[in-house]
Amino acid sequence: MQVRDLPDISGCLSLDRTQTVADALALMSGASAVIVMDAAANRPAGIFTERDLVRCHTRFPDKPLSHVVLEQVMTENLIVAEPEDSVDDAMAMMMRGRIRHLPVVENQQITGIIALEDLVKAHVGALTRELHYLKDYITDLQDAAHD
Repeated sequence: MQVRDLPDISGCLSLDRTQTVADALALMSGASAVIVMDAAANRPAGIFTERDLVRCHTRFPDKPLSHVVLEQVMTENLIVAEPEDSVDDAMAMMMRGRIRHLPVVENQQITGIIALEDLVKAHVGALTRELHYLKDYITDLQDAAHD
């Protein structure tokens, strides 16, 4: 199965790197990551996730979130997947990078974000389908042996 086949790839939310953590939190209700853009260069500069929020609180414990700029606390080195990548490769990238959000890039544009949860669901679904197939196969073999 390829990344493009995942049903749960969510569109991505984005903010400019000069916006604040408070802006990101307001946008993130129901989402766990925001792509941080460099508007001047029209390219992604990083990602802001729940983990970055924790880092924000440890680096700036007394500073209001409305005064912390995203570029101060975002994760800069984006690890990305392409639609042609296999789900197994995407999962391996996430495990190696110790990340839970993987932007999907097509034609040099981020088209969505895969959460680790999406990959686990796809993997469990594939294993469940295989298990049902094997059970049916064994039942057919047993029926053939009795004939």
